[in-house]
Amino acid sequence: MSKIFRLPLTFILIAALVSFTSCDDHDDEPHDEEGELITTVTLTMTPQGGGTPITATYRDLDGDGGNAPVMTPAIVVLKAGVTYTTTIRVLDEANNEDLTAEIKQEGHEHEFFFVPSPATLMTVTKTDKDRNNRPVGLENTLQTSSTAQSGSLRVVLKHQPGGLKTNNSTISTGETDADVTYAIRLE
Repeated sequence: MSKIFRLPLTFILIAALVSFTSCDDHDDEPHDEEGELITTVTLTMTPQGGGTPITATYRDLDGDGGNAPVMTPAIVVLKAGVTYTTTIRVLDEANNEDLTAEIKQEGHEHEFFFVPSPATLMTVTKTDKDRNNRPVGLENTLQTSSTAQSGSLRVVLKHQPGGLKTNNSTISTGETDADVTYAIRLE
């Protein structure tokens, strides 16, 4: 090969090498972890002042699609006009993992939202806070209406990483990790 062709070829190879090595790979940047598989969401509602705790469990062991989720009981029966101390437990039974502690630890990136239907069915107040003093919703008080009625309670867990969670976060903020609706009857 003549020296005339070697010089441009050398410059081309050097330029190509520089451009490949200067490309930002992004491998050392933090990435959001892929969402956990949530198969089970359990509400435990204990009447304030004493009484038997009531447990409501949503279980969908095969995830989205496939078999329908199992609700135990099919209809949650609560007393009208009662305040319940309520906790939520979240599991990935497919991998034998209790995700509750992880959600609590990463509370600054998670929040539960509660949507009763009708709106007069109950009032849910989040009582636990994340490290930024914002609500999480693993611990709550649930005040039922004084009127006997039927309806539902939708419980939505949102993942709000990277500063998405604020004092004004809503059910529309972030990605949905879980969305469960429990049938409720007040007696």
